[in-house]
Amino acid sequence: MLIKDIMTRDVITLNIDDSFCKVADIFQKKNIRHLPVVNSQGEILGIISQSDLNRIASPQKKEQGDYLYSSEDLCKYVLGQHLIQKILTLSPEDSLETAVELMARMKLGCIPIVGPDGKVAGIVTPVDMMKLFLKDLRASR
Repeated sequence: MLIKDIMTRDVITLNIDDSFCKVADIFQKKNIRHLPVVNSQGEILGIISQSDLNRIASPQKKEQGDYLYSSEDLCKYVLGQHLIQKILTLSPEDSLETAVELMARMKLGCIPIVGPDGKVAGIVTPVDMMKLFLKDLRASR
């Protein structure tokens, strides 16, 4: 099976010039934990994760039990100031086995999938793999 068969295709990306306010907003509204960061040409530069965000500004617990970030604090920081990291990517034509092996060995929360044009074509997460596993379990009944 190829990565393109299970990857999430409609990937939200951030620009290297975006502030951490936008990161927190997307994480909260879309209930996701990883976002690819791209340059103005759409080429991937890195990944920002929920744990990266927490290192920049810890969320505060509200009375209702929710955790919220201070927009004022987050808006002070831009992704380009804190992001640049070596990033592992795969192609849509790579095998799912390759993705699983890399994620397990390197303890990755996601792998961005990049097309031949160098732009983000998708993302693979453990949730994508669990959905496939569940589908296979149900099919084997």
